[in-house]
Amino acid sequence: MEKDFIEIGSKRIPLSDIKSYEITTEQLKRTYTEKKKRNWFVRIILLFTNPGFVNEPKEVVVSRLIPFVVIIIKTVQGDEYRFSKNEYVFDIQEKTRELDEYLNLK
Repeated sequence: MEKDFIEIGSKRIPLSDIKSYEITTEQLKRTYTEKKKRNWFVRIILLFTNPGFVNEPKEVVVSRLIPFVVIIIKTVQGDEYRFSKNEYVFDIQEKTRELDEYLNLK
């Protein structure tokens, strides 16, 4: 049985509507708070210089760029669908294989 749609997540795109696709890598900026403990040398110095020193971890805000793979599907109607491994759970090799098979049969 031949498939009429490609499914990614909850989206179903008719194969007959697909004009082209591309795979790209994009960067996503993530910011989060991380607790860091002071090293032993700094703790010992602070203990001797400040007897009331409380050994609490210091919170640091960290920003990182995380790369992720995006598949962009363009339709003949001019729609553009973007699917990333960050938002959807799918096997990108399997989806590209399905798209290649369909586009080569056209």
